[in-house]
Amino acid sequence: MADWSTNTQDWADIQEHTIHPSWLAVLNELTPSPEELLLDLGCGAGGFTQLAARHDVKVSGLDASAALVEIARTRNPTGTFRVGDMEQLPFPDAEFAAVTAFNSLHFARNPARALTEAIRVTRPGGHIAISTWGPLIDCDALAYFLDLGGLLPSTPPQAEPPEDLSDPATARRLLSRTGLAITRERTLSCPWEYPDQATALRGLLSTGPAAAAISHVGKQRVTDTITESISPYRRTDGTYLLHNTCSTLIATRT
Repeated sequence: MADWSTNTQDWADIQEHTIHPSWLAVLNELTPSPEELLLDLGCGAGGFTQLAARHDVKVSGLDASAALVEIARTRNPTGTFRVGDMEQLPFPDAEFAAVTAFNSLHFARNPARALTEAIRVTRPGGHIAISTWGPLIDCDALAYFLDLGGLLPSTPPQAEPPEDLSDPATARRLLSRTGLAITRERTLSCPWEYPDQATALRGLLSTGPAAAAISHVGKQRVTDTITESISPYRRTDGTYLLHNTCSTLIATRT
C-alpha cells in the first residue's frame, strides 16, 4: 500500500493521534491484563499499541505499509509487528484475547473477509473492537475527503461494491452477520486540531488519500485544495479545529 508509505513521520507525529479518544475508550473498555495478547489491525505507526504497551499489555500489529510498521517497531520494541494483508493474517487461530481496528477495515478489498480473519485469530470469549468515523453530518473532515476524492481518477463501478465500513451502521450490520455479539457501542468526539496552517497541511498531506491525489495531479494542486477545504475551520488565532465523531463497536466472539 504505497500511498501510506510517504510522509510517514508526519502521519506518526500529527495525524495518527486524531483518533486518540477512541484509543482510550477501547483500552478502558477492554481492560486487557498483562498476560493477554492484543492485535491491532492497520496498526499504522503503532500509536494505539504504544498506549496499550504502557499498561503492560503484550501487543502485536499488522499493516500494509512497511514504512509505518518500521515506526511501530521502534515505538514498541517488545511487540510483534508484521507487514501483511488484513484478509490473510499471519497468525494462528485463537491467538489473541482482543483484536482492534481503528478506521482501517474499510481499506481492505473485502472488509467482510478481513473481519472473518479477525474472528479466526480471536480466542472464544475474546473481543473485537472496530472504530469508524461517525455519520458524515457529524464530521467536518468530510469536506477534506470529498475534495480529495475529486482529485482522484475515476474508477469503473464494481459489480459488488465492498462494504462501506466508514459507515457505522454498516459496521454494525457486518458484525451482526458474522455472529458476533455486540456488547458495547459508543460515539466519541475525535476533533482534528492543529496549531497553525503549516502543521495542518503536514498532517493532512500525510494520509493515503492525499498521497494518491498527489500522484495523480501533483502536490501543489492537492495542497491548494486542502488549504481551501480547511479554511472554514480556521480560528481567529490561526489555529484550526475540525469537529468529528467516531463510532466504536466492541463485540464478543461467542
